[in-house]
Amino acid sequence: MKSVLLFLLPLCSITPLLAQDCKGFYYLLNNAEIEMTVYDGGGAAVGKTIYKINSVHKDGDGIGSDFSNTYYDKSNKAVTTGAGHFKCSGNSAAIDMKMSIPAMPGMNDTKMEGKANAAFLDYPSNMQVGQELSGGSYEMKSNVKGMDMELRYTIKNRKVTGRENVSTAAGSWNCYVITYDLDFQMTMMSKVMPMKFSAVEWYAPGFGPVKTASSKDGKKMGGTLITALKK
Repeated sequence: MKSVLLFLLPLCSITPLLAQDCKGFYYLLNNAEIEMTVYDGGGAAVGKTIYKINSVHKDGDGIGSDFSNTYYDKSNKAVTTGAGHFKCSGNSAAIDMKMSIPAMPGMNDTKMEGKANAAFLDYPSNMQVGQELSGGSYEMKSNVKGMDMELRYTIKNRKVTGRENVSTAAGSWNCYVITYDLDFQMTMMSKVMPMKFSAVEWYAPGFGPVKTASSKDGKKMGGTLITALKK
């Protein structure tokens, strides 16, 4: 249920300028698999999400892809599955908001299947430090262990605050640091459970999200880190 991934499959129908702008995103490498390790608030690995790029195709004036994601617990047992979309044009890249649900105890191993609205986060190609970015809202209705559940969250106050190098087993990248606030609300059995988070994302231009971290009331809740990329 986390965040997400990119690389390029050349498409003859896309103009050379657009291909140059979008190439490198791991979301655009057909059949690629990306591993994002999930960590708890103490920094211990508690599982991983594997993203697989299933198809790359023309999307309006740009390139798009469809990907699936499977979350595995720390014993490597598949727990949840999902799907998402990515799109890139010469001006920006956009990733499914459902990939931005923060790491928190009990959520990664909760199986949620249902209908969700289509919502994307935008990453402009001319990103620079100090820039304010657009946020978004996401809603999902599902059933968890026989109980109806509604999930809503809104990302706001999204801003590029700096640049940092991030190195992992999968590679090294010079990333933009993006901070934002996240209002999270879960409704189950008529009980509303609101939560507010602060989050940080490390985004590599032309590649994709590399690392995330979230906190609540100053307490670290967890995060993700790209640890493997199979082309």
